Amino acid sequence: MNTPLKDRLLRHMKDGHYEPQSKSELARALNVDSRQRLDLRNLVDQLEEEGTLVCLQKGKYALKRERRDLVRGKIRILRSGKILFLPQKGDSAAAAMGWDLDSIPELELKPERLNTALDGDQVAARVERKASKGRHNGRKSASSASNVNLKARVEEVTKRARSRWLGVFRTGKNKFGRVLGDGSGSPAYIELTEAPAMEVLPGQLVSVEPVSYGGDKKSPRGKIVEVLGYADDPHVDMEAVIRKYDLPVEFPAEALQEADALPAEPSARELARREDWTDRTVITIDPASAKDFDDAISIRTTPEGWVLAVHIADVSHFVQPGGALDREARKRGNSTYLPDRVLPMLPPRLSDDLCSLRPGVVRLTKACEMKFNKKGKMLHARFADAYIRSSARLTYQEAFAMMNGRDKAGIPALVKEAWKLASILRRNRYAKGALDLDFPEVRAVMDKDGRVTDIVTEEYDESHQLIEECMLAANEAVALTLKNRNRPTIYRVHEEPDSAKLFEFGQLCKLYGHPVHDIGQRQYLNELMQSIKGSPDEQLLKLALLKSLMRARYDTEPLGHYGLATPNYCHFTSPIRRYADLVVHRSLDPLLANPPKGAKGPGSVAALEEAAEHISETERVSASAEKDANRMKLFEWLEGQCFAAHPEVHDALITDTRHFGILLEIPRLQIKGLIKPDKLPGGRWVYEAFANRWKNDQGFVLCAGLRVPVIPVKVDREQQWADFAIVPRENQESPGKKIVKRKHGRHRPRK
Repeated sequence: MNTPLKDRLLRHMKDGHYEPQSKSELARALNVDSRQRLDLRNLVDQLEEEGTLVCLQKGKYALKRERRDLVRGKIRILRSGKILFLPQKGDSAAAAMGWDLDSIPELELKPERLNTALDGDQVAARVERKASKGRHNGRKSASSASNVNLKARVEEVTKRARSRWLGVFRTGKNKFGRVLGDGSGSPAYIELTEAPAMEVLPGQLVSVEPVSYGGDKKSPRGKIVEVLGYADDPHVDMEAVIRKYDLPVEFPAEALQEADALPAEPSARELARREDWTDRTVITIDPASAKDFDDAISIRTTPEGWVLAVHIADVSHFVQPGGALDREARKRGNSTYLPDRVLPMLPPRLSDDLCSLRPGVVRLTKACEMKFNKKGKMLHARFADAYIRSSARLTYQEAFAMMNGRDKAGIPALVKEAWKLASILRRNRYAKGALDLDFPEVRAVMDKDGRVTDIVTEEYDESHQLIEECMLAANEAVALTLKNRNRPTIYRVHEEPDSAKLFEFGQLCKLYGHPVHDIGQRQYLNELMQSIKGSPDEQLLKLALLKSLMRARYDTEPLGHYGLATPNYCHFTSPIRRYADLVVHRSLDPLLANPPKGAKGPGSVAALEEAAEHISETERVSASAEKDANRMKLFEWLEGQCFAAHPEVHDALITDTRHFGILLEIPRLQIKGLIKPDKLPGGRWVYEAFANRWKNDQGFVLCAGLRVPVIPVKVDREQQWADFAIVPRENQESPGKKIVKRKHGRHRPRK
């Protein structure tokens, strides 16, 4: 590094009158001759990489320091292209300037205000009020409650969400080629600075290490460090998802060593201090494909009602605070479930073995024992460390068969008794105003090479509801106890929805013919959802409501859960796959009937706040990765259907009509598509713009709100879009609805 030049540059920038300047402006200000200009540019890049300098808007540079006039937050770039700035809760700069940013979840940014930030990046943004039009301009104070008129501009990227970029390699004018990213987690255009060390062909997916992030009208630059292969090669699509979201795959050696050192059997001393449940019937109910079983139930009847015991794998016994396993679990935050693999939060030694409540094996648990009366009211809850020997590992299908069978004793009787209580709890929950947002699960069935062979829908039946109600009851009981005993912990919170988004949802429901009142009040929202139930539009509108609600997250304050209509809620029942549950177990330890000796607890409130924010983010990243991966497999299957002899027919809902075709949505698959005019059967069709519909010469019309049977005819897997063709139903000459014309002429005389 040119030390004299560096000293001159830093002295210049530390001057109290310095204003951010571009590289060219810095060169002129420092009187750098043409021979040293390249050295200056390299020096600025190096200081930026080190974190000494930051690149601001329009490629201007400043010393990195705490900027008290900037609001901290994160960037979200949605699939639609919308760019959002999510302010950090309780930001001191926002409070100092009078912005009530805690009351709104996001501010929309224009692309030119994004600087070099990408999806998920932590940034410092300047928040200002938009200039008002008209004579009232400037009359509102900075403390005005209206945040609708606020705008944000990214000034600095404080932390990058991803260490690598992902894209498709292309040759071009640049001698080393270029990489085209998705414009969200990776730049849309990446200029390569050197030839790759490995062979790479045009069209292959590659991983790129950033060299510079661009700005000042310059493209981001990088170098290829890995070639994944073509997108349709086996497993490459899933590897691409892992790289795109920077998901951790391998466990550190230290964490694996710590897991391997754990004893295979609990010690006699450990068992002696715990409650023995091995002589009672305890069962697990999980998906057929599940490998880890972290929850189990047991139930018995009493004259007053029932005693329900929920047993949860005692992960906190094996994962000690601050250890290698704990550090890695916290870093991951949760397990991620891709169609062809699981990226677990804990090593398989724990998730698939020591902490898995397998049948016939002694396993350590946290027990939540709850007494209910015959109306489903919880009378009492107690908590203890226990050990069980699971009597049976049931799949949902097996449990459902038992619930509807005639067996009068043994495990089927336990399942039936549990459903009696669960059905009452479920009815009570909806009576309190809980929202019914359950969806059938659509998943891909794959062969050994990772290629999709089928798409199946798993209905959310009573067996799923049984387990859900038992787990919800335990989560609520634990949260209420921790709150009442003032124990620091992490709660699961779901805040009140934004009124404007609820209004938009109500307007959508009106378009589909459903009566809408003041759905800002829970009573009327539930009435609306009841009216939707069973209608052809149910799944589509439930999904629209879900999108209008706030995203559930973790917090150290018990802010309640809007969707479940409960003021007290936490995550307690899945510590194998969620770090939040592990924290809650540690918070609960001192309150157990038999607390473990020397329990350290979950840490300080400040540490919990940091952990809550972190695991909220890891959950969001995992959810996005899972959704991306599932959609990839769905479109792979749709592409195969285009060439199938007997493709599956889908029930599609027309959402809009345009001159270029008919826009539709398939609620079951949650995908959108297009029917082009040449794929409309049954006569000659014309587009009537004045009526926003397509009409044929037989008097049939196609317009928004109608349902039509379709098959895929063309699929763009990269853009995740499909073209469809209408398949007329049996005994139907033409799709759509028939226009009935009233005959004109003289009125018939009255009889």
